[in-house]
Amino acid sequence: MGVSSYIIYALAIILLIVSYIKDTQKTKKGLLKAWKSFRKLMPLILPLFLFIGILLALITPSFISSILGEDSGFLGYVIGMVVGSITFMSPFVAYPLGVELLENGAAYPQVAGFLVTVMSVGLVYFAVESKYFNKKAAVYRNLISFVGAIIVVLIVLVVYA
Repeated sequence: MGVSSYIIYALAIILLIVSYIKDTQKTKKGLLKAWKSFRKLMPLILPLFLFIGILLALITPSFISSILGEDSGFLGYVIGMVVGSITFMSPFVAYPLGVELLENGAAYPQVAGFLVTVMSVGLVYFAVESKYFNKKAAVYRNLISFVGAIIVVLIVLVVYA
C-alpha cells in the first residue's frame, strides 16, 4: 500500500468525521446503506478475487510478461483485446486485475486494450443484446467499441512510448 492509499484513507476518515459532526442521522443512514451494499456485493466479489488470486498463482509473471509484456508487440495487443472482448468481468474486479497484470510484467498498452474491451465489448452479452435491440445494432456497437479500444491502445502507446 502506497502513500496515496494512506492519504485517501485519512481523507475519507476526516470527511466522515466532518459529515458526522454536521448531520449525525444522515451519516448513520449513509453508513448503513454502504454496509448493506457491501454485504450484497461480497458474495459476488469474493469468488472473483479468489479466481484472480488462483489464476495469478498458477500463471507466472514471466508467462504474463511474455504474452502481455512490452516485447509481446502487436500479438500482445490483439491477445489483450480479444481476451477482454470475450471476458465477463465487473469494473471493480477488472481494474484490480489490470493492476495485478501490470505488477506481474504486463505492459500498459496491452492492459489498456484488455480493460477497454472488458468494459465496452460484450461478446458474452451479444445474444441478450441482439434480442433486446437487434443483431445489427449489437454488431455495430461491438465493432465501434473494439475500434475505440484500438484507438485507446494507440493513445497509450504514444503516451508511454
